[in-house]
Amino acid sequence: MSLKILFFSAFKIPSSSMKNALFPDDVIMVNKLKYGSRLPRSPFDIPFLNIGYFFNKNAKKRIKEYWWPYKRLSGMTSIKQGDVVVFNSLWEKDFVLVKRCVAISGDTLQIENGIVYINGKDFKIKNEKHKYKFEILNDKKTFRKTLNGQGLSHVNFMKSGSEHILKAKLSHNEVDVIKNLESVKNFQLVLDTFKPKQKLFAKLPNKKWTYDNMGPFIIPKKGLKIDLNYDNYLLYEQTINKFENANLKHIEGKFYIKGKTATTYTFKKNYYFMMGDNRKATSDSRAWGFLPEENIIGKVQCVLFSNFKNKFQWNRL
Repeated sequence: MSLKILFFSAFKIPSSSMKNALFPDDVIMVNKLKYGSRLPRSPFDIPFLNIGYFFNKNAKKRIKEYWWPYKRLSGMTSIKQGDVVVFNSLWEKDFVLVKRCVAISGDTLQIENGIVYINGKDFKIKNEKHKYKFEILNDKKTFRKTLNGQGLSHVNFMKSGSEHILKAKLSHNEVDVIKNLESVKNFQLVLDTFKPKQKLFAKLPNKKWTYDNMGPFIIPKKGLKIDLNYDNYLLYEQTINKFENANLKHIEGKFYIKGKTATTYTFKKNYYFMMGDNRKATSDSRAWGFLPEENIIGKVQCVLFSNFKNKFQWNRL
């Protein structure tokens, strides 16, 4: 019981958001010691003990609540940029997600034409996938044979409405191969266009943010003081009210915290910005916002089992 609570747990990957680092249905081991194990926050978090509470009607009404304050044991290391992390979602504590940490507390993040910049430096990873469009000079069957010869038989193409125009989600290594083929021309990155109704964690006036172009903004950090202006209110209001219980309000150009006027706010917790490697097939911090440290379960230690496309992948264990 204590092994699962404090040391390691196994999880199954539910989606393709981390492809090619992790594939759907991969079973992974999560190291809880790495960042420090979280202590249980309700009796329902404790295996076997929770059985009695499931049969108690009054207790079961509080199954989605936290009974005790957040506490974490000292870890072996802190969360670092690039770590693949398992965490509880912002909207349901029992819904577990796996994403890559692209920015830690205090970092300044900007996404420009699909490229992530952290503190002014671009952050790219080998498995990162973006959407591309290109033209082929031969037919699809012949082009597929060419890709097979290059070791890219796994690449899937999306519907484009044309025999000679192809679209695909590709990693950096796949891009390097395909764009240099003699049978390929007009190779280009496909970027999101501005959509007023697109779900974004924040929407600022006069800034047409998309998943491929947003920022710059600072990832909240414990002790960070910000000025309370309208842009910062739109950026951080959800985080401040939902996770710091500050009751921040904007009324007729003025800002109030718990009913008192305020011009600044100082964060009480550390937060992180998470993104899926498969950038066009993931819902991540670009949509739902900053992840509080208390939601983090642990770091992905290894793949225990991989049966991608119904074929056991020995090389991924």
